[in-house]
Amino acid sequence: MLDREWVTLRDPDDDHRRYTFDVSFLLSSYQCIYGAGCPSVFPDTQDGVMGCCQHGAYLNDDDDPEELQRLVDEELSSDTMQHHALATAHGVLVDDEEDETLTRVVDGACIFLNGAGFPAGEGCALHHLAERRGEHHMTHKPTVCWQVPLHRTIDEQVANDGEALEIHTIAAFERGHWGEGGADFGWWCLDDDTAFVGREPVYRSMEAELRTMVGDEIYEELAAYLDRRRRQRHRVEFLPLAPG
Repeated sequence: MLDREWVTLRDPDDDHRRYTFDVSFLLSSYQCIYGAGCPSVFPDTQDGVMGCCQHGAYLNDDDDPEELQRLVDEELSSDTMQHHALATAHGVLVDDEEDETLTRVVDGACIFLNGAGFPAGEGCALHHLAERRGEHHMTHKPTVCWQVPLHRTIDEQVANDGEALEIHTIAAFERGHWGEGGADFGWWCLDDDTAFVGREPVYRSMEAELRTMVGDEIYEELAAYLDRRRRQRHRVEFLPLAPG
């Protein structure tokens, strides 16, 4: 098995921040195949409309809970969101046993998911809202939803000057990143080659997401490096992650 390749870039605006990227995945041909063959993470019990939306979306510090509810109250309707009445009456968010906030689960999936045959479009109502406005689909979605299949971890180390060094690692979203639930998935799109059919490498197809995650300056440096890597004859290829 070939080793994965990584590259680390220094933040030009903060000497105590580094970004480490999974080069092998960013150069791969992965693309989301939702609506184009995705069987969902539980293919034996659910159709592909469910995708990976079964557990709801956990919010992080970059997400605005009030904005999600505002979208329901002011921007969406029963014509564009299947569970709009429930979202209006009871809210779109709940807290789990560990007091983490996530979107409410209805009929086995995120409350924003429009089911099979819904007239305004199957899939995420927030995604469809952005598309109707001509905006990028990440405009209104919780962070975890628009970042997948990318995953960010932030660690701290001690730099040579004794100050804290912040390391941001941007890599493929593995089963383990979902917590205990990931091990139960019957199918996950990074486990085999089913979804590695894109015409562009990930760093180009997800340019908007990467720019949002790391900033324009870091992205431009990363893209220039990966452009050079693509021109080289020897390439370390991304191998689909083994289930586990």
